[in-house]
Amino acid sequence: MSESRGELIAWVNELLQLNYTKVEQLGTGAAYAQIMDSIYGNLPMSRVKFATKHEYEYLGNYKVLQTCFTSHKIDKAIPTERLMKCKMQDNLEFLQWLKKFWDRNFPGDHYDAVARRGAANEPLSAANRSTTAPVRRAMNNGGKAP
Repeated sequence: MSESRGELIAWVNELLQLNYTKVEQLGTGAAYAQIMDSIYGNLPMSRVKFATKHEYEYLGNYKVLQTCFTSHKIDKAIPTERLMKCKMQDNLEFLQWLKKFWDRNFPGDHYDAVARRGAANEPLSAANRSTTAPVRRAMNNGGKAP
């Protein structure tokens, strides 16, 4: 059984040190790209834009994500057009798949999401936190923050 929306948002916020409140907010593609960066550590995060407001601005984030999928031979279609509409159901389904993929592939290292994003690329609504996410401890605690 998949995690609930609330559990998934809490996981994204813990991993990426962000303050999302709804699954729909992930439709920009920025968080999806950074989740993949937490696994592989080699996405060009300077090209991922968190402070976006319009669909046309989201395309670059999805290009980075698609390049990651292609280079790592991930056989999953990214429903970019549907995700960019920022609808809950489409983003929930993709996030559920992405969480399962992350559970299977995350190397277990600490991931400093804030440093990887860079100070100039903070989301419009995120609090600026500079701590490294205690990812494994939170995941071993049922997704709850310590």
